[in-house]
Amino acid sequence: MSNDILEQVSEVQDQVIQAIAGVKEPLADAVNTVVSFVVDRVDVPAVPYADSLPTPKEVIDLNAKFATKVVSTNKSVALAAAKAASPLTDQLLDRPAPKARTASKAAA
Repeated sequence: MSNDILEQVSEVQDQVIQAIAGVKEPLADAVNTVVSFVVDRVDVPAVPYADSLPTPKEVIDLNAKFATKVVSTNKSVALAAAKAASPLTDQLLDRPAPKARTASKAAA
C-alpha cells in the first residue's frame, strides 16, 4: 500500500517539476523580448560600482548551492528523527523491526 501512495506522490512531484520546467522557455523568450525592447530604445547607464556587484548568475548559483545544502542537511536531520522514532512507527505501521546488524556486518 505504501508503494501506491509513494508512486502517487512521485507522479505529482514529477508533474510539478514538469510545470516549472515548462515555464523556462516562455519566460526566457519574454525576458529577451523586453530586454531587446529596452536596449533598442533607452540609453541604459552603468550602475555605480558595478564591478563590485555580483552578476545575477553568481547570485543564483550561490543561492542554489545554499538550497542544496539546506535540503541535504534537512534530509539528514529528518532521517535521524525517523530512525529514532522507528521503534514506534514500525509498531504503529505493523512492520517488523529491522534486524540488528552484527559487528562483523557493520564493519564490512
